[in-house]
This record gives sequence, C-alpha cells and structure tokens, in this order.
Amino acid sequence: MPLNLDLNRLGVAVCVVDVEGDGVFRFFGINDSAARESGLARESVAGKLFTDCLPADYARRLTERYAHCVRTRKVQETEEEVELAAGRKWFKTTLTPLIDEPSGRVTQIMGVSQNITATKRLQAELQEFAYVDQLTGLANRRRFDRAITEACEEAVYSGAAFSLAVVDLDGLKATNDRHGHRIGDAVIHYAGQLLTGTLKPGELVARVGGDEFYMLLRVGDRHALDVRLDAIRKLVDRGLILPGPDLPITLSIGGEVWRPGADIRDILSAADEAMYGEKEIRRLIRRIERRHAA
Repeated sequence: MPLNLDLNRLGVAVCVVDVEGDGVFRFFGINDSAARESGLARESVAGKLFTDCLPADYARRLTERYAHCVRTRKVQETEEEVELAAGRKWFKTTLTPLIDEPSGRVTQIMGVSQNITATKRLQAELQEFAYVDQLTGLANRRRFDRAITEACEEAVYSGAAFSLAVVDLDGLKATNDRHGHRIGDAVIHYAGQLLTGTLKPGELVARVGGDEFYMLLRVGDRHALDVRLDAIRKLVDRGLILPGPDLPITLSIGGEVWRPGADIRDILSAADEAMYGEKEIRRLIRRIERRHAA
C-alpha cells in the first residue's frame, strides 16, 4: 500500500512501521524525504525488518525504542547521531503510536525525523569557542575545570593520581607600562606556547587569568612532579626571549599532587602558595643582583 501523498510532500523524514507480535517491527514504508536522508530506496525498505536494511547496532536501538513506545502507548522524542548509507547525521525523532480503536492495540508507529546536523555542529562550535581563551588559543578556566572533573572520574576506576601546577609571569605589569599592552599580550601568548611545548599526552595547560596559567600534569608523586617543574624552570633559565624586542621572560611555578579523595580547591591553593613562594625568592634574587650591579 503506497504512503499517503501528503506525507511525501512533507519536508521532513517520515516512516510508518507495522507492529507485529512478539516485539517484531516491520517497515510499512518511508516517504521521499526519509529516503533521501537515509540513503535507502523506498522500495527496498517496505515490508522489511529493521535488521534487513539497517546496521545491526542501530536496528537494535530502534527496536528497543519502538518497543518502549508500544509499552507506554505514549509519544516518544529522542535526539541521536546515526551512521546510515547517506552518512553520519543527527536527527530529532518523534515516535507516535497509532492505536486501533476496536482492539486497543498499537498497530503502527509513525516516526517523524528532523535533520538537526547543522544545529548540532553549530552547538559544538559554540561549545568549543566557550572553552578557548581568545588571546592564546589555549583552554580557558571552564575547560580546565572540566578536564579536572574528567581526571577525577577517571581516577575512581584507575586509581591514578595527577598533579596541578600554577604558573604566573613575573613583572608583566612593568612590561605593559614600558612597552604597551600589545607587547604584554605577546608575552602572554608566547609563554602559553612555551608551556604547551612541555606537555605530554593527556595533559593540559589553560590560561585562567591575565598572566596566570594552570597545568594538569599526569604525574602521581612528589618526586616526579618536582622533576617536571624543574624541567620547565630550566627551559626558562636558558633564556626565553620574546621575538622582537629584547625582552626576557621569566615565570614562577608551583605544584601539588592530587590523590583520590583530595579537594581540588586545596590542591590548587597549595600549588598557588608554592608559586608565590618561588616568586618571592625570584624577587629577592633580582634585588640582590641589582645591589651588586650598583
């Protein structure tokens, strides 16, 4: 039996499925829009089971969803990404049970699917934009907080610890006052590149403030953390010079190891305290050097 012509004129994908006994579902037919979206020919679908014309995993999910619609006798709405002959797409689908009045049985289900791929891609782009620091291109505080949450959840199963480090540029205000904010921004960007170059797989650096960075490091003990922080310090001590003006860049860094059960705020606070302790030492060294130079 052909589908009603009105369904074929709709700009959204429509399919009608016969509900047979024992949880068996068979395509009654699909409209032209559904054929285009799925990449399946209408004549190849009519009268076929889900497993006859769809990937096994998707057919299983559809069977579960349609069975739930039959049990509840209510309209069901879902959003999902599927891989079909026409490619990978996102659909928002509404399943409506069609009930036979004399028997009270759900005899058919009509599915209406709207292609929301473009909307999902835009949402993903906006979400990515929301997680990126616009000056440096690094992760921002929101993305860093998410990474910490993911690391903590992973640790529940693996027991793996990690470390957090706080990095702060030295003397950025003086740089801004002497050379202007354009150079100051270049310093921040360049420092971000430096820190990114020290990362290993699964690690992250984020700019969380004006001249402050946080680092998530995959090291689980104090000695390993000290080795990593020393490596970053040595890289700076070799002479980090911003291309352009003869402007040496220094930074202070402190870190602390996180272990399951520890409060992230306490770990960041300890790392921050260690960073400021190093910053104070660097100030004292510079003061002594100036006195000797005089």
